[in-house]
Amino acid sequence: MTTRLELYPDVVVVGGGIIGTTIAYALARQGKRVTLLERESIGDGTSAASAGIVSPLDERHHPVELQDLLWRSLRSYPWLIGSLQEETGLAVGFQQWGTLLVAETEAEIADIRAVGTWLEERGFGVEWLDGPTVREAEPLLPVHVQGALRIDEGASVLVPQLVRATALAAQRYGATVLEHTAVVGMETAGDRVVAIQTARERIATAAVVLAAGAWSGQLTAPLGRPLPTLPVKGQMVLIDGTTRRPRSIIGAPGVTGYVVPRADGLVWVGTTVERGRWGTRPTAHGLWFCIDTARRLAPALLQEELFCAGAGLRPGTVDDQPILGRLPGWRNVWVATGHFRLGIMLAPITAELIARAMELESEDGIPPRFSPQRFLDDTSN
Repeated sequence: MTTRLELYPDVVVVGGGIIGTTIAYALARQGKRVTLLERESIGDGTSAASAGIVSPLDERHHPVELQDLLWRSLRSYPWLIGSLQEETGLAVGFQQWGTLLVAETEAEIADIRAVGTWLEERGFGVEWLDGPTVREAEPLLPVHVQGALRIDEGASVLVPQLVRATALAAQRYGATVLEHTAVVGMETAGDRVVAIQTARERIATAAVVLAAGAWSGQLTAPLGRPLPTLPVKGQMVLIDGTTRRPRSIIGAPGVTGYVVPRADGLVWVGTTVERGRWGTRPTAHGLWFCIDTARRLAPALLQEELFCAGAGLRPGTVDDQPILGRLPGWRNVWVATGHFRLGIMLAPITAELIARAMELESEDGIPPRFSPQRFLDDTSN
């Protein structure tokens, strides 16, 4: 995947996950000379453990600014998928299944119906299904389910393939992609970063985007602007769906995980939420959590073969909100991280916002509540 350019880049993007590759793609489409650095392999790491859900869900607890970004981002996904497949010829496993939010008890019915009203007011297609109807529509559901809200727009995508396609599309527009290339330092002059130092070379640049997930705070700290990014470990299992596979994405108010059908025939089940855990090896407790999620949402899956178990590190923040914008005190350093569980869904709008802000040299289009400034006291300005 690696190609090289003779000229130094306009922008170095640090981080080859879904956020970094999508930003690199957006910038390259603008005609910028982009170099994307990934310390491991494109599409590995957190991407390999992601559910790949692209669906409106119950996001009522989020601030309205984040809700707005989610809806805009979800509605831009068909364009992104179509463009990537046309430009690269790679299939990314994007498939619209619909999403079922199931009520296990009578008490949950009113809340789920309220979610339906809330989503319908925002232009999404929803339908309430009673118990017999939803069990006929989704035979894998347990017999005690009282009903479910069906969300038409629910889809899933194979995230590693999506990330690789996005990186390849960026290359088609002239970007350089360097894998197995860790950043070891940044060279500064005044209020600018003028070069990125890797273990192998110095890369001069006009601007930098830090999209390194949970590691982003470690990169900003040497610049005197430590950001409180933290890992949120999520464990998952993949189950062979050859014999049994859900017809829809399945979730429930009383269950923190999901059951997600995939275009490759596997079924993703997860996930734990373990704040501050850096390790990516699955644990017995994590495996139990995933199996219990399958038991509650699609118990027939327990009869199928376990394909694999894994874990990824989502980029979290202390306030569970993304960090988007220019790093305070630095004219040419931008940050895009902290998306927590919403990285896949927020990737298109994040790329749009960062690319536009860099082009216009203005953060006016980015909601101020997501600015890195919120974590820095007045003496750091």
